[in-house]
Amino acid sequence: MKKITGILCITLSALMCLSVLYGCAEPKNQGTVTTSANNDDVTTVETAEETEPAETYYIPELKYNNETFTVLCPGKGDGEWECKDFWAETDSDDPVISAVFSRMSLIEDRFGVKIEIIENATRSGIGSLVKKDISSGDKEYDLVMQVMSNAYTLAQSGYLINLEEVPYLDLKSDVWDQSYLSQSSIGGINYFATGEITTMDNDGTWVMMFNKKLAANLDLDIYTLVKEGKWTFDKLLELAKDFYEDLNNNGQADEQDKFGITTTIDFIQGLFYAADGRIIRKDTDDIPYLDFNNERNSAIIDKIIDIYYAKNRVTFDCHDFTHVNPAAHLIAQEMFEEDRGLFYSEVMQCAIRLREMETDYGIIPCPKFDESQKEYTTHSVAAVTLCAMITSNMKADSKKLERAGMITQALAVEGKNILTPAYYEKSLKTKGARDAESYDMLPIIFANRACDIGYMAEENTVASLYTSMRNMVKKGNNEIASATQKSAKRITKALNKLVEDFEKLK
Repeated sequence: MKKITGILCITLSALMCLSVLYGCAEPKNQGTVTTSANNDDVTTVETAEETEPAETYYIPELKYNNETFTVLCPGKGDGEWECKDFWAETDSDDPVISAVFSRMSLIEDRFGVKIEIIENATRSGIGSLVKKDISSGDKEYDLVMQVMSNAYTLAQSGYLINLEEVPYLDLKSDVWDQSYLSQSSIGGINYFATGEITTMDNDGTWVMMFNKKLAANLDLDIYTLVKEGKWTFDKLLELAKDFYEDLNNNGQADEQDKFGITTTIDFIQGLFYAADGRIIRKDTDDIPYLDFNNERNSAIIDKIIDIYYAKNRVTFDCHDFTHVNPAAHLIAQEMFEEDRGLFYSEVMQCAIRLREMETDYGIIPCPKFDESQKEYTTHSVAAVTLCAMITSNMKADSKKLERAGMITQALAVEGKNILTPAYYEKSLKTKGARDAESYDMLPIIFANRACDIGYMAEENTVASLYTSMRNMVKKGNNEIASATQKSAKRITKALNKLVEDFEKLK
């Protein structure tokens, strides 16, 4: 496997100019520590405290003598979903690449390590690489960043460490997405976590965009609707339902026409979780149970059918037109760019891809089910949302495990301090979102990401009802009761097995 090695290219004095604060928190099982990397930099400390303090973490006195720290994450073989968060060859005018380079260099200098990535790794192949590494006993990967949809299989197979057992890793810190931690755990155990360590959880978060040119005739302020809590399923349907035009006059609703919404099949779960729907919930002991067939979920699916079902001609699903272009998502994007879609619903990364679009557009969250729903909720697509995990064979080397915990936590903290601001302020504000109002929507979009094991565990039978839900919506027929009855036995069995395996791994 070809490796790319990050080389330290900036001096400590240059790093201090980044104005990144290093404070000291109490590490797990280490007692109170009072060391600081910048004890003599009084001005930096006071300036930071006068505004908003940078996130801090425990920094040990020791360094690692230029040892390699290897991150296994999706590489170039994953195309648009290649992870570029951990290594950059040089600094760049691109704000996000520059932030990646700065974080990498900062970590390398502070800990005395060289960061490497596995260039040819892919999402589909990472599981095999982890298995091979564990079988060989090589302990080649200090940190694994794998997509959420594969995470439960790795955990259930005994390939991962309970993150609470990793020294210096602080899951209670807000650099880790607390919403996902609470929703993905089983019996209070987390084998993987996402958050500020990566931008790909944001890239994979489902959003809606609206064409400002087409929305100008609506005589309403969509941003105000969002802020007042009135952006709902009914309002979306009201705005989009009469928008269809048969532009090519062939009597068929196709990719040459004009629609209220252009999107992909993933819009179904985008709406389901935006409405705070759940396939699987958890009891007071954090044990998952099937809870799909209920009145609220049924009402949500009814409304999704109204919005999505093809014969209603409200929504254009590009996946019905793979015969036109196998890369179907590009069809929906093109329609929006050509002013043939009032709304375009996709993940945040697709919003950023609209940089060349001539017409101005805005970014908003998916709507709530109704106004009684307390908050807007969004979800990240499990197949692209990266999670941090550490392989179980690291337990055999306490020093290496300790180092992995230190640097992983540091990467997450400096992700918040360096990487996320670049993602928000520079990359999105100047290249993606076209106005200040869209920028203001981002905290709303990222604040309450909702999901459940019935979607996240895509490789497991546990997630089979998620597919059934998509199928029934495609058919325009709410079959929630029969679908649940048909699948309940095997899903419950799979859930019980998942819980049992997690208990055994304790």
